Amino acid sequence: MRSQFPGYFTPSEKEFAELWTNCIFAFDANVLLGLYRSTTETQEVFFSVLEKITSRIFLPHQAASEYLGNRLNAISFRSDQYGKIKTESEKLANAIESIVQEHAVLNGNDISGVARDFAKTMGGLVDSSAEKEPDLLRSDDVLARLADLFENCTGEPYAPERQKEIYALGAQRYAQAVPPGYKDDKKGDPTKYGDLLIWFQLIDHALTKKKPIVFITGDVKEDWLQQHRGETVGPRPELRQEMMASAGAAFWMYTTPRFLEFAKQFLGLKFDTKKAESEFEKIEKQDKQASEQVPIPQVTYHYTDFANSDFANLMNESWPDSSTAPFFSRPLSVQFSTKAYPYAPSTVINSTPNQRFLELLPINGSVFDPPTGKWTCEIVAAPETNANDHASYMLKFEPQDHTRPSRSLRLWVSVASLENDPDWRYKRSISGVIMKWLGGGQSAGEISLLP
Repeated sequence: MRSQFPGYFTPSEKEFAELWTNCIFAFDANVLLGLYRSTTETQEVFFSVLEKITSRIFLPHQAASEYLGNRLNAISFRSDQYGKIKTESEKLANAIESIVQEHAVLNGNDISGVARDFAKTMGGLVDSSAEKEPDLLRSDDVLARLADLFENCTGEPYAPERQKEIYALGAQRYAQAVPPGYKDDKKGDPTKYGDLLIWFQLIDHALTKKKPIVFITGDVKEDWLQQHRGETVGPRPELRQEMMASAGAAFWMYTTPRFLEFAKQFLGLKFDTKKAESEFEKIEKQDKQASEQVPIPQVTYHYTDFANSDFANLMNESWPDSSTAPFFSRPLSVQFSTKAYPYAPSTVINSTPNQRFLELLPINGSVFDPPTGKWTCEIVAAPETNANDHASYMLKFEPQDHTRPSRSLRLWVSVASLENDPDWRYKRSISGVIMKWLGGGQSAGEISLLP
């Protein structure tokens, strides 16, 4: 039975030792991208391990392409965290001041002062740390070191004809939940076949080198790893079976933390990897949480100017004077979606957002990056719903470079659509509309997105 179904039997300690001695170590794009979210010390540990096995490493062409295509986003993600820390500390200070003022807290002025001093100190620390960050957009040492290591061991691309064959095969495999890649089936063509391309490139490399493959990835979805009652057992047995049948080679997988852990054991490393393991575990946890949300797609929206529509007086009805909306002034150019519904005067606006509305549309604190620069979103007021179940979020956008004035937007949405949005289509559309509006030059405006 073992000879016919090797993929279903966990290797022994001796077999693992032989595997680590003879295998090719292949790397996924997310492992390399994770380096941009780790400390310099962790990067050094990772590169030190790669240098120990430099003659036995491989980067599938698809993984290399995904790494290079997403590298700038990974770099920006790292730099964005400084702005988020600063924003959160300021929010905390504002919240404390608000509580003190509303409830006449004893020693309220002193408490508010401490909170404000904390935010100021935190802002200074953040600015100081951000200034010390290397400018990876212009001089990327991580890219340079990876390029040197994988110079002669990056796979070749498939010919267009072979790619089309894999895409057609992928459609059949995904329909039958054959691993890997079927969990990406909701992605658009041909992006959803990225994992399948990597898989076939791993098989081809094993066949050429006549060596077993150990694949290191940050992807912990069930179409790569076998999971049982919340526990990860190992690679999917089907993958190990297919590798053996197609290339006559053994196959195993590790996440980055486990790769570093076993590298210390099987490669006889003299340096500690615990801190690096911990950092990569946190990165993988963040990626897993992010993968459970559908990313914002690239969407093109059509707009028309309120001034040329039947809704020209919309803002006048909504805000009789600027004193009723402290964060909002009259719009310079008000825009709306072609699916806009008329304003309902029965809507009642709350002074502060409640938790329900923050959870329904989780964009508070999000960073949008249109051509006009990066903007941090803050929900400054959220409404009760009207008779038609429509609600208007009051949004304020602060520029992260602090060199431009803030911008404000009144956003009309359907609460029912937010509540019944399992694949985040509606939320993604909302984010796309906001991105489009931020790409323009209006200092304030109003948008309706009501299905």
